[in-house]
Amino acid sequence: MQLHDYQVKALEGLPKNVILAWDVGLGKTIGALEHARRHEATHIVVVAPASKVRTGDWHREIERFFKNAYMNRSGWQAILDGDSMPEDPLFYEVISYEMFAKRWKEFTRPDQTIIFDEMHFICNATAKRSKAAIKVALAAKQWIGLSATSLPNGWRSAETYSILTGLSRNKTEFVNRFVIIDRSRGFPLILGYRETILLEKWWATIAKPLERTGDMHLPSQSFATVVPMEGTLLKTYNKAIKQRLITVDGENELLDNPSKLFVTLRKIPTPVRVNALQSIVESTNEHIIVFYNFNVERDAVLEMLAKNFKERTVYEQSGHASDLPPREKWGNLKPSVTIAQYQSASQAIELTYASVTVYLSPCTSYANYEQSKGRTKRNGQEKTTLFYHVAAEGSLDKHIWGIIKQKRDFSTDLMQKLLD
Repeated sequence: MQLHDYQVKALEGLPKNVILAWDVGLGKTIGALEHARRHEATHIVVVAPASKVRTGDWHREIERFFKNAYMNRSGWQAILDGDSMPEDPLFYEVISYEMFAKRWKEFTRPDQTIIFDEMHFICNATAKRSKAAIKVALAAKQWIGLSATSLPNGWRSAETYSILTGLSRNKTEFVNRFVIIDRSRGFPLILGYRETILLEKWWATIAKPLERTGDMHLPSQSFATVVPMEGTLLKTYNKAIKQRLITVDGENELLDNPSKLFVTLRKIPTPVRVNALQSIVESTNEHIIVFYNFNVERDAVLEMLAKNFKERTVYEQSGHASDLPPREKWGNLKPSVTIAQYQSASQAIELTYASVTVYLSPCTSYANYEQSKGRTKRNGQEKTTLFYHVAAEGSLDKHIWGIIKQKRDFSTDLMQKLLD
């Protein structure tokens, strides 16, 4: 797989154990796999947030990057079944932080390369998953951390990294040496940090930052984020297609005309699309614009943000509200997510305080889609713009995005032809 010039340059001269603190959209996944390859990885374990594990992206990227990649289970089964294995196979496993905290002893091996995706998930050195990560990483052949937000809470977030690199033996030693805390109020209040010059020099030796700025001269980038539909959700979708029925609150509702069927099929995959959005939000502290179609999507997004991202400011431009940050405050905005309905926000407003746009579900109007891109990709934008197009596997999503790519509108007539 061919790396971009900026990726090749960023990987030059890195230590074996490293944190790739690259901006979203710059290819941290490929950068990590290439760094592992350069250090002759034979067993890779990727630990990631559950939302990212569910998308299957890591499986696809590993098997695309390494010619002879086998999941641990399938690889060992092939050996047991007597199948011939190619020379130098790479075995891998992708696991969530929650499962890793329970199964960490299985991965305490000296021949493994451990990749911690969204490494800020293990900032707190005394958390269960962080303790597991420290034990496994210190025993491993190599560890690689990925995060565009490596230090979400300042130097206090570096306590796990300090243990992994030998700067301190444990959290207590790190805090006592570097963190100035006022405990007189009945709760710990961080006042500042000591030896910041040392911390900055140390950080420069273990973390490789890479920013997505205009200086890189990168064109706008589009990503297809495909997520699987499984279990009950898939059964519901297939029932809607085959029987023209959907069950709502225990009652069967007949989908007795093409328009009703079309809208229902577009709404059903909402939960898996929101999972994909959660994965994107977890990967960056940048401002994000989320375009959606239906109220059920809006409600699901708001619920997910309230549950997982209380620190994020939420703005909205829709039929429900027009609550956008005033331009004079753009320079001091806290990390935010702006939810925007296609019909209300695809025209006549500027959203260049954000450079990341997520299309939670496809837009059926090519004109509205093109107009929506112009909310962030316009004069005044200082970063390369990124556009994530979310699609549920096995749904109409891919077909709709395919028609939009042809600069056409998608209609119920086209849906009928697909289903006939």
